Amino acid sequence: MSDLPKTLYIILNHNAGQISTIYYEEMKYYQEQDNFDLLLIDNGSKVSERSMHTTHSFKKNVYFNGAIQWAFKYMLDHPEYEYLVFSNNDIFLHGYRFVETMVTIAEGNNFAMVAPSGIEGNAGQNFWPIMHCWYKKEPRVVPWIDFICPFINRKLVEEIQQFPSWWRSPSYGFDDYCSIICNRKGWRIAVSDLMTIFHIGQYTYREQYGERADDGLDLYTMQSKHRDNFDWNFKRSGLKDEMYELDNLKALYGRDNSLKMGRMPATPDEGYYGLRPTIDRQWFRNNEQREIFKEREEILENNYLKRKGLK
Repeated sequence: MSDLPKTLYIILNHNAGQISTIYYEEMKYYQEQDNFDLLLIDNGSKVSERSMHTTHSFKKNVYFNGAIQWAFKYMLDHPEYEYLVFSNNDIFLHGYRFVETMVTIAEGNNFAMVAPSGIEGNAGQNFWPIMHCWYKKEPRVVPWIDFICPFINRKLVEEIQQFPSWWRSPSYGFDDYCSIICNRKGWRIAVSDLMTIFHIGQYTYREQYGERADDGLDLYTMQSKHRDNFDWNFKRSGLKDEMYELDNLKALYGRDNSLKMGRMPATPDEGYYGLRPTIDRQWFRNNEQREIFKEREEILENNYLKRKGLK
């Protein structure tokens, strides 16, 4: 038995039973040696898309919002866990020593939250460079992490208890909310380049994967709805100014790096708060990169409008 603090590791599935099963089976054999319990929660999937390894389930899709509330309550009700991993299901990684390594990093550096770096199945390979692999030997202390596969210390769960019950759903923002609390408290957040995972990204909404979500939204309308609810939630929470400052820190992270990264997020003043993800929400190292991105986005938008019969 490992002497690591115990971790609760949750995989959330919605209508993607096959990849959820692959992920679960990649992790299940290492629970004893890395001291974690693995749960696979089904989030209102149709019967044919439930994993055979499902441990808990919701009758209907409660989105990320309802599921992470459940996970926080489960942590509060089970004091044996020191860390919570609340993971997307469209992730590929090697399970051996993954939890051990991440928890060791968190414990050795007193991190309230830590995440592996990641690559994604899109042109930018994750919109936020904070989450890219920078090939640093030591964990990078950052102001925020993307909640793709976060390791969250119990002290943060106990501080938050539950997210506001009146938040509109579905929405982004749970990673931002947790990061704001950590930054207020002076609790450290980090990304480890030692561990890199592959995240498909928005798997249930992308057309090439069958648009598996059951809420009638496609990728573009989903992003718009999430953003509208996010803005409303943070405004009502009185966190609009702190969110503005956090978005500045997120966008400017590594802006002047020597790795010659191309497309990076724009700051709020540069247009990040635009109505939808367009070229105006991006920052580019040079005009050539900007024009290449613009051409690709125009092709994608034209194809979308044709499919919807709008052009």
